[in-house]
Formats: sequence, C-alpha cells, structure tokens
Amino acid sequence: MTTPSEDRFRLLVRLVWELRAVPVSTMLIFPHYAEPVVFVPCRDGRNEPVLAVFRDGCWRLVWRGRLLNEPHLARAAHRIATEAAA
Repeated sequence: MTTPSEDRFRLLVRLVWELRAVPVSTMLIFPHYAEPVVFVPCRDGRNEPVLAVFRDGCWRLVWRGRLLNEPHLARAAHRIATEAAA
C-alpha cells in the first residue's frame, strides 16, 4: 500500500514526463517539510506551480488555482504548456 505522498509524487512525475514530451521545461521540488510540487517556467518569467490534490476519491492536478479535469495526463500537459506559453 502506498502513502498519499507517494501517490502524489507518482502523479507529478508522470506529469513531468508528459510535459517533457511536449516539450516544456519543469522543476520538481521536494521541500523537506512539505509535499512535492512541480514548477513550470512561463513566458512572463514566473515559475507557476502545479499541485496534486486528492479530491472526490481521486488525484487531480491544480494549475493556476483551477482543478484540471482532463481525463488523460497528456491532455493536461498540453493545456499547461499552452497556457504557460501565452
């Protein structure tokens, strides 16, 4: 059985892999006393976070304060890439 932190980490790593294929640069950060987070460099120079949260019985991604409801991780990666480049 995995812990919530492990599940979160797995989802974020899969997202990073999908973003790499787009291609988009990412930073996966492991704070010592917090949960992992992915940062995506945006066109305006800021690094925007992507969070993984457990909602309604499943893991979801949060990008720019919104839950992403894309059914496939590749679609979420393309959405993040498109918005980061805008």
